[in-house]
Amino acid sequence: MIEHSGIIDSIEPDCIKVRIIQSPACSSCNAALFCNAAERKERIVDVYDIDAHTVYGKGDTVTVLASSRTGFNAVFIAFVIPFIILVGGIFIISRITGDEVSIAIGGISLLIPYYIFLYFIRRRLRDKISFTIKEKNKRFN
Repeated sequence: MIEHSGIIDSIEPDCIKVRIIQSPACSSCNAALFCNAAERKERIVDVYDIDAHTVYGKGDTVTVLASSRTGFNAVFIAFVIPFIILVGGIFIISRITGDEVSIAIGGISLLIPYYIFLYFIRRRLRDKISFTIKEKNKRFN
């Protein structure tokens, strides 16, 4: 599991925005190369939990969790698949035409449908690639 300590920045009906503060432990984490939270000192992540607004309050300190599998899935969707599309497209277009401008424009333009597709399935991706809040840090009234 990937864990980050953070403070609840805002609460919406279906989403909690948590400001993650990078800790020194990020540098020793095995997933630091793949985790966007390790790149900057602060990052806001969305935690989708329908009942969370009744349990948590703005300013609460929480620990957000994500599985290593979630991190690898995010890297695969964000980097590996576009790389394959780009290289495959460049290879095919270079076999059809020898024009370097056509190869460059064609390769990049093949990514547009992929990112449009990701936009339309963003809600499904949100359920599969998401952070959760560790149970024991809930605020009790």
